Amino acid sequence: MIGKYKSSIKTKLIGIIFLVATLTSFIGYVGFIYWYMDNQYKKANEQSHTIGLVISQDVAKLILLDEISIASDITSKLKSFNNIDKLVLYSLDRKAIFQYSKNDNSFIVPKFEEGSNKNLITKDILTLRINVVYQDKHLGYLRLDLKVESVFDVILNNIKMPLFIILCMVLVSYLLALYFAKKFTEPILNLVAFLEKIDTFSFLDNYPKVNEENEVGKIYQVVKTMLGRIKESQKALKIASVAFETQSGMMITDTNKKILSVNKAFTNILGYTQDEVVGSSPSVLKSNLTTEDFYKNINHSLQTNHYWSGEINNLHKNGNIIKEYLTIQVVLDDDGEIIYYVASFLDLTLQKNAEAKLLENEQILRQQSKMAIMGEMLENIAHQWRQPLSIISTISTGMLLNKELGIPLTQEEETVRLNKINDSSHFLSQTIDDFREFFKPDKQKMFFNPKESYLKTIKLINSTFKHHSIEVIENLEDFEILGFNNELMQTIMNVLNNARDILETRDKGEKRYIFVDIYRENYEVVIRIKDNAGGIPLEILDKIFLPYFTTKELSNGTGIGLYMSYEMIVNHMNGKFFVSNEAFVYEQIAYVGACFTIKLPMK
Repeated sequence: MIGKYKSSIKTKLIGIIFLVATLTSFIGYVGFIYWYMDNQYKKANEQSHTIGLVISQDVAKLILLDEISIASDITSKLKSFNNIDKLVLYSLDRKAIFQYSKNDNSFIVPKFEEGSNKNLITKDILTLRINVVYQDKHLGYLRLDLKVESVFDVILNNIKMPLFIILCMVLVSYLLALYFAKKFTEPILNLVAFLEKIDTFSFLDNYPKVNEENEVGKIYQVVKTMLGRIKESQKALKIASVAFETQSGMMITDTNKKILSVNKAFTNILGYTQDEVVGSSPSVLKSNLTTEDFYKNINHSLQTNHYWSGEINNLHKNGNIIKEYLTIQVVLDDDGEIIYYVASFLDLTLQKNAEAKLLENEQILRQQSKMAIMGEMLENIAHQWRQPLSIISTISTGMLLNKELGIPLTQEEETVRLNKINDSSHFLSQTIDDFREFFKPDKQKMFFNPKESYLKTIKLINSTFKHHSIEVIENLEDFEILGFNNELMQTIMNVLNNARDILETRDKGEKRYIFVDIYRENYEVVIRIKDNAGGIPLEILDKIFLPYFTTKELSNGTGIGLYMSYEMIVNHMNGKFFVSNEAFVYEQIAYVGACFTIKLPMK
């Protein structure tokens, strides 16, 4: 508080102003005395010149003619000058030939001092030594003592006036000191009082203002700027404080990798309280699942890039492994030197467990999808095997019947029949090979031709299409892409089988078409499979890629085929897979149908 100080700026400023005013008054008065005395001496010199003119002719007569009677004339003339105290006239041979005293005629004539023509003052007597010259002829010397006021006389004779002036100056200087002290110190004192209270209210809202365009005003502006920066810093600190207490675990360490602070989320995730880890190294969190090279890579990244992020396994206080996504940010000072490390992390344990569960479920869905496709394939194989098996059965039965009836076969007839049995067996064997290749898992991406993938797929199911009178219209171009061949074949088969199933519901007299287009569009290969079955109801159009969603009866559909196809195209092959209803004209007849579009990057 201001009252605690022994002497304030205001008191000192009043004292300084008062002292300066007093000294100025004293110096002014001394200057006046000096001026007065100097002016008095100048007038005395002028008067001595006048006296010389008045008595010069008489002095010449006295010296040259030695007329004693002239002395009385000189004396009478000198009496007219009130301030002449004494006068002595010397001849050229330094003898006093005339003396005059205003009050004492018996005074002792002073001896002439050789070589001295200086003016002297003794108390209140000014002594002048003057050469007596008449018509350019040096006649002798004159010593003139004039009565003047001494400094003491001047002060004593006018004592009331100096005292009055000094009193006025003291009063005026004191009033001026009070005014200027208040003018200059009050803003500073107000600022000091304000700064003492800034911790008790919103200080910038009550900030004192001044209109001074001087150093005080500049101080106010500097302080205001400083307080504004403090307020902004406080806002930043509040934001940082709120951010520090988020759901993410946070830890701050110094340059020696010693923990300075942790937040509540850190304790919730890892079990350690702030008191348990402050001052310790983050190595207390290390798990045996993370290698030293991993930590070396982290340190290298922090030193070179001042940043690192990634997944890491840390150890809970109870010994459990916590999977985290960790981000470490380096804090630098103005010289670019590291002063802090700020680490934030998210607990991925539940997420990783959920991902593992999802992966397991996806594997189950894949298996279910394959089983569903396998059922479709078995049906297709049954369709494809029916004719060659019938041929083999018919030929073998005929040959046995000929043998039982004793009807011999010619060599040519026997060869023809055996070749037909061999061709049918080869077809059956090729069907098995195609079936096995279709279900062979893709372990890595490879270059393949989508047109060939489609042709292999349609070969496996073409018999069912012919059985249901479905005509496939193809427009195919050759391109190579990098991806998983069998997954594309499974997707194409799912779409074709769905189109076949919906076309089966149409009247037998209606045309049943499936249009397959494979072409290049910019840097993508586009596969479009479209039917003329009337399209998909709009209320379910955005649901058909959801798992277990199906419009078929439970005995005919699982609802996982299109879901798995979507996963394989989008997530495994970085492609696009979508469906829309499309109206089109074919052979001058208008149709509406569902159009499935697959887009795969060529690189």
